[in-house]
Amino acid sequence: MLSGSAVVTQLCVLAALARNVDTADPKMPPSNSSVPLLRKGAPGGISAANDSVPAAVYAHVNVSAFVWNIHWQCSVAAQGSSSSCKEKMGERLVELVNESDAEIVTVIELSNNMSDPVNLVALGLDGWTHVDGPCATEGRGDALALAFAPGWTVQKSGGGCLRHDCDTRAFAVARVTPPSPIQGCPSLCVVGLHAPHTEITAGKSIVSSICEDAVAACTIVMGDWNFPVEAVGPFWSQLVDGEAPTLATPNERTCCFPEEHHFGVFDHVVTNIANASEAGHQIYPYQLLEENPVQEHKPVWVSLALPKGD
Repeated sequence: MLSGSAVVTQLCVLAALARNVDTADPKMPPSNSSVPLLRKGAPGGISAANDSVPAAVYAHVNVSAFVWNIHWQCSVAAQGSSSSCKEKMGERLVELVNESDAEIVTVIELSNNMSDPVNLVALGLDGWTHVDGPCATEGRGDALALAFAPGWTVQKSGGGCLRHDCDTRAFAVARVTPPSPIQGCPSLCVVGLHAPHTEITAGKSIVSSICEDAVAACTIVMGDWNFPVEAVGPFWSQLVDGEAPTLATPNERTCCFPEEHHFGVFDHVVTNIANASEAGHQIYPYQLLEENPVQEHKPVWVSLALPKGD
């Protein structure tokens, strides 16, 4: 029987391989499958990840989110990605966000080095509020940025690492006031996520301290989960000290370029807000292939319909 340290070592080896080659095998939940994947039975709750329909009986507010894992090779011109990849991807990001009218943006691994995310306001999102998600550990790093459009008020924010070993990944979190009130949610807890390939072992206390009461049933987590929606439940419970999700979407292939070498249904927007539904989504094609953006994910835009408050 392997010792505990040997098991961790093997997981770290597998995680290191996964960081360089996203597996083509369907992924299963990384921990106890008894953890609820999606909250059922809540008033107006969604019964399954992709079964959402607009809740026509509720007046609603549309909140649009944009998620893109550009991947670290582009940022540091590694594994054949061009030296101009980072600059051109930054320009394309601003174009896509403006064209889509997104209000919340999570960008993963667009960075100045392995743990220093590019500032999205300086990049060209004028009037937005930027939240850093730097993660630096010995010999490794990861970077994520979260940003909110004009009209959104960031009350408190933070970020850091989701682990402290070879499988570390970054997150950013903010407690925010949206431009339009959401029923039962004076504030929203918004998390930008780059999930590990194993488990989340850090960050939960930071999310709780930033979001306070909003974490319970007013949370949106968006990003690269490294698993399909059927498996987000364990990750959610490892990070969010609140109700289980009511909605997780989309559940489509978004990983990775070039597709003959990679496969993943990874990039989702997940919420535990009661009566939330999807108002629409778009999976964009891979961008700027002439720059050879190795392991780039497809950009994802999602519009959530959230119940309108008074």
